[in-house]
Amino acid sequence: MADNVILNIYDLVPDQQNQSSSEPQQQRSGFSRMFAGLLEPLGLGMYHTSVDIGGFRYQFGSTLGISRTNSPIGGGDSAESRRYVPGNGQYRESIILGQTFCNQKEVNSIIQKLRDSKFGGDNYHLAHRNCNHFSETFATALILADELLEGGDANVRLEKFPKWVNRLAKTTSSGMGRDSEMACDVIAEARNALD
Repeated sequence: MADNVILNIYDLVPDQQNQSSSEPQQQRSGFSRMFAGLLEPLGLGMYHTSVDIGGFRYQFGSTLGISRTNSPIGGGDSAESRRYVPGNGQYRESIILGQTFCNQKEVNSIIQKLRDSKFGGDNYHLAHRNCNHFSETFATALILADELLEGGDANVRLEKFPKWVNRLAKTTSSGMGRDSEMACDVIAEARNALD
């Protein structure tokens, strides 16, 4: 039986905890909206993502690496699923990226291989290896497993993964120069997680 692979997207707004407590709440939330409003039209919004499959939500962060929580049916937001979402994350939407025939044992194996290779918490990098890189790599392994294992077409890509989600990191990393050891290669790493 096939399971939907669901991408959950959260807008990341500037952390308001560091602003003066005497500043009115309306002014602080107005600043956050303005900051996000300036980046988004340029296609440079800041986002956190996670992937839901089989009743669990998987995400990647700088401290724990890959974490798993229970997820609401059909994606979305809940107190349990928000446990590892950054405090400044505001739920935006959930998108069905495709389906997988992987069972829970196979999903666990993919997660373990990703964790053992390059998605441990100490490998997190805001521009080269973040939660969005993880979500795209994990979803690619789940949905495109057959194509990746055949190893044929080098242009394999998960078409439904929104390009705008990680555009800010990709733009930043291109300006920083790509460190070959740190930069995420979605297709190669998804393929390796299936071996």
